[in-house]
Amino acid sequence: MHRGLWSFVVLFISLTLFNGIKDFFLLFKFPKKIIILSITALLIATNWLGFIYSVNIGKVQDTSLGYFLTPMISISLGYLFLSEKLNFRKVISVLLMFFSCLILVFSSDHFPYIAILIGTTWGVYGLLRKRIQVPPALGLLFESGLITLFALPYLVFLGVSETGFFTYNLNYNSIMLFFTGIVTIIPLFLFNLGLKYIPLGLAGVLFYIAPSFHFITSVYVLGEYMNNYKFLAFMIIWIGVSIFIYDAIKKK
Repeated sequence: MHRGLWSFVVLFISLTLFNGIKDFFLLFKFPKKIIILSITALLIATNWLGFIYSVNIGKVQDTSLGYFLTPMISISLGYLFLSEKLNFRKVISVLLMFFSCLILVFSSDHFPYIAILIGTTWGVYGLLRKRIQVPPALGLLFESGLITLFALPYLVFLGVSETGFFTYNLNYNSIMLFFTGIVTIIPLFLFNLGLKYIPLGLAGVLFYIAPSFHFITSVYVLGEYMNNYKFLAFMIIWIGVSIFIYDAIKKK
């Protein structure tokens, strides 16, 4: 809820300062775009929920697996819906990623439902945002604004009932909750901006940087155990990613 609210506040202030707020209201002239952005808002909210829940129950490696699955889904969706072609190197890369994901799934001691939720919602989110011609900041403002319609009343309720973690004396928790908006909007803005210029599949592969850091953080910061199977899968994934990126650079 805080991610949605503070993302909206940061974006609204930014667009107002840079005279972009007028363009935002023009969105409402296009019902189709509003419908799709409402769906993407639901997808991104669900993705955040899965991520935050897994962090709180000590399953950061599950979030990592979810984001490892995302590029696989993005590549598949790009091929099926956007006619993005796969040459031999890309096929090898995708197969390596798929194989490594299978290792991660079958070496896990439980069914990775959180990972599948995170991977699927983010993959479909990227596809829908690429298909509509909406500037990144405007689309994000609508998405975070829609989430805020639900978040703000709930957060007010928590404040009134004194069960929330945000206080007006700006303690450590309050400041960190505010910064969830900052660290949410910057990567999302750049991701959506990048989708305008590069294929969905390549955007998905570059997105492996994020779960790689989740993986490293889970082990070296949060102290989660990483077995040999996961380490092997991690190495295979990056070999596949390297092949895909090499292919993209060679094309250019």
